Amino acid sequence: MLETASSAQVLRASCWHEDDGYVISLFTADDAADIPSAFEEVYGRDYLNPLVYDAAAFARLAGSGDQISLIARDGTGAFAGHVALAFSAPNRGVVELCQGIVVPAHRRSGIFARMIDRALEFARTALGAQAVMGISLTNHTISQKVVAQRGFREVGLELDYVPQRMLVHEEVDGPAATLVQYLDFDLALTAPCYLPPSYAAWFTDLLDGAAVSGQRQISAASGLDRRASLCEAMDMPRFDMTRLVMRRVGFDFWNLVAAHETEAEAAGRRSLQILINLGSAEGAAAVELLRGWGYACSGLIPCYLEDGQHVAIMYRGFVAPHFSGIRLHGHGPEDMLATVIEDWQRAERLGAELRHLDLAATGGSTPAEQSGPSRLDAVDSMETVRQLLGITGRVRLETGGMAPLGAKAADGKAPRPPNKSAGKSASKNASGPAPLGTRKEGAAPN
Repeated sequence: MLETASSAQVLRASCWHEDDGYVISLFTADDAADIPSAFEEVYGRDYLNPLVYDAAAFARLAGSGDQISLIARDGTGAFAGHVALAFSAPNRGVVELCQGIVVPAHRRSGIFARMIDRALEFARTALGAQAVMGISLTNHTISQKVVAQRGFREVGLELDYVPQRMLVHEEVDGPAATLVQYLDFDLALTAPCYLPPSYAAWFTDLLDGAAVSGQRQISAASGLDRRASLCEAMDMPRFDMTRLVMRRVGFDFWNLVAAHETEAEAAGRRSLQILINLGSAEGAAAVELLRGWGYACSGLIPCYLEDGQHVAIMYRGFVAPHFSGIRLHGHGPEDMLATVIEDWQRAERLGAELRHLDLAATGGSTPAEQSGPSRLDAVDSMETVRQLLGITGRVRLETGGMAPLGAKAADGKAPRPPNKSAGKSASKNASGPAPLGTRKEGAAPN
């Protein structure tokens, strides 16, 4: 759990005098006037979070406690750069490193790296943070490299997260993904993690690579939670996406997914992103079910939820992701991207099959197969769902009714599939409750 820093701790860590005359200090109200012009000088009017262009609103954000900003100035007092620590995750022990800029006059001075060093020092000592999460744009590699040199490791991608219209200043040819990088301070109270079989090897590699410890087990659930789902739904038109954060996957899961799929596609969103809590066996089962319904996975976010629970990043793209615009800093993230692309190709083939698309209308083409063995080939998605549910295609799970792979009943025989007619009857009469939590525009990435 995040410890509240004392006033003395904050004061001791509030100002750093660098050898070359730069001074890095915590944001004060006097700094607010410089923020809009600095971001406009770097990004034009296209930065993701519009609050940076409103000095008063930015000052209120900093004063709210939801974000801690650090400012760099040179020896004359001129504004040089900015970086922030934001409490964007439900787990406030994991802070996000964000909003890093250096104005053109101070580039190549090394001040960007030093601001990040001071921010990490502040997060670890003054805030008592258990981890820091970095979200870097993938249309260039500068930020990715700087944080990777400080021990951050890649754990996921958020595809097409930044629309092209927000990147006009950078002259890109499509939306940009963000790379999720993670630095663990070895203070995290990590909850047990239930690994979905199809992604168990990959998720293990990602967690080990990021030095995230904790108990893990491969799990196929015996049923979804028989209570209603606990989720937060966020429609994010500014980012052309809708997000569901599933804390608990209950009997109404498919109703929720179906409703939000329909709404998101009708509203012109590029994708529906579903963050699934891996802190329960039911969460692992939900990942397998989504995978069997043509969803793809783009990684995970460690310790994202309260009590240090990891989430899997599952998504359905209504248009093909702009993979060609992704630039990554090294072999590790490039290998991860290859896995993400391969899983998207699998999801597209399977999604077309399950949704009974007329492939003849598109020349009968499907994404090209990638050569070479893959960790994702270990468990065929359709076969997994068939064994879990005993049937093919999409079903409503108001009645639960999944059996673990290879499980046997008390009489030693394999479990019987759910009764299809009973399932249809339950689906016909059931009306899943509305998602818990408020529906609102998602907080802009910082």
